[in-house]
Amino acid sequence: MIEDKKKESTELEVPLMSRAELVDFVKRQLSEKHIDTLEDFFNLLKDDKASDVFDNKGMQAYITLLRDELSSNASKLKRLADKDEVGKYLATKYANLKQEEFHVICMDNHLRVISDTMVAKGTIDRSCVDMRAVFRAVFENNAKYFIIAHNHPSGDLYPSSADLHLTEKIDKSATLLDNEMLDSIIVGDGQYQSIKDYYLFE
Repeated sequence: MIEDKKKESTELEVPLMSRAELVDFVKRQLSEKHIDTLEDFFNLLKDDKASDVFDNKGMQAYITLLRDELSSNASKLKRLADKDEVGKYLATKYANLKQEEFHVICMDNHLRVISDTMVAKGTIDRSCVDMRAVFRAVFENNAKYFIIAHNHPSGDLYPSSADLHLTEKIDKSATLLDNEMLDSIIVGDGQYQSIKDYYLFE
């Protein structure tokens, strides 16, 4: 007990730790809670239970590692300069999907892609796309801007009435939440269609 207290008192504060020391500190806290595999760790994050494992210092160390990782990788993030480049990027990325998927592409203030999260799969309509999942992806990535996109495996790029209603609903919600939905894109057969261009959202 005395040794443990002595060890705690000699540990560096998080801002003074090197990257290796931060990693060791986080690993030690995870090990103490028997979180021994990546699967265990991802399940922990999925269930939003990180605070049950890390103490205040552990959580600070974990957040510092995440921030440093994002910072070090910022220059590697793909920047999409205009809507045409966005459409081509997504049309290529989702060209071979056999089933309809709905994705939220989050972007930083420099319009670099931060994340690409699938929030629905199957026949996409207003009822199966969970608005909470859409904006959870936006908020968890601290994104000001985002794009929604889904594929039409048939290759038909014509937006359905459900596509239009869902786009309008998400666009209005984003405005209320002080975010900006840059576009809503349909892809198929290596081609794309901007719903914002089609529907003339202002």
